[in-house]
Amino acid sequence: MTQIEQWLREEGREEGREEGREEGRQEGREEGKLETARNALKKGLSLADVAEITGLPLENVRKLKANLLI
Repeated sequence: MTQIEQWLREEGREEGREEGREEGRQEGREEGKLETARNALKKGLSLADVAEITGLPLENVRKLKANLLI
């Protein structure tokens, strides 16, 4: 394998690693929003307030509440 091929291969690997890290960060942010929404719903906040605070769509908050055992 030539040096250029090795370099290109390593660049591709690094790009893949960075994409994976970014996906992980995004998943973590989404899970954080869901956890915040669950806690807010348990405290009795309105669906609209929870949606506004978390940035989640109102329909998602409705579904989340329906799945909670409050």
